[in-house]
Amino acid sequence: MRFERFTDFPSAYHEPDRYDRYMLGIKEHWRSLGWDEVLADDEPKIKAAWVSHLQPGNEGVVIPKPSRAWRGQVLARHRQEPELEADFTLKLLCAFRRCTRPGERLWVIDWQHSWYYFDPHGGITVATRDEWANPVLPDGDSYNYVAPDFRFGVVMGWRATGPVTLFGTELLAAFAADPPERFIKVCGPGKQRCAERNAPDAPRD
Repeated sequence: MRFERFTDFPSAYHEPDRYDRYMLGIKEHWRSLGWDEVLADDEPKIKAAWVSHLQPGNEGVVIPKPSRAWRGQVLARHRQEPELEADFTLKLLCAFRRCTRPGERLWVIDWQHSWYYFDPHGGITVATRDEWANPVLPDGDSYNYVAPDFRFGVVMGWRATGPVTLFGTELLAAFAADPPERFIKVCGPGKQRCAERNAPDAPRD
């Protein structure tokens, strides 16, 4: 299983009409699998919530504890070994499903492209781009998956070397219950940061 990026993809520059038709079909297919584009009018509200919970003062992102992160050249091997990305992708999807009810949607934020509401129970079965509007590992863009109440999420850097960070007790437990064994064998168990004892309501450093 490979996280391939479409087949026979037309050029937006050389074949704009064919590209537009192709993307309309792809987006309709994504919609049938639980992806809905965030309307422009909704973006300011989502961004304000992001800043309030993860980026106070509009400075660097502050990851809540507990968290688990991967970074470095070993992580970047997912670009040359797509089966690692497929393993991580499907196991993370299973974890999302354990943490959400059918119909409950996550926010998927890509600061450079379209944002999505994503229902993990929407029907995805494989780790290919034909079923994923956004990947769950970085490829030059930063793809972020967060619950609207920020009780859990996945936050990542721009580069293939990460970091990629899972946070939230619920998500970490769900991920650990059925981990991506092949990915972890190659990329390691990730660096864990535990929440301070006796401070369940203080997720930030």
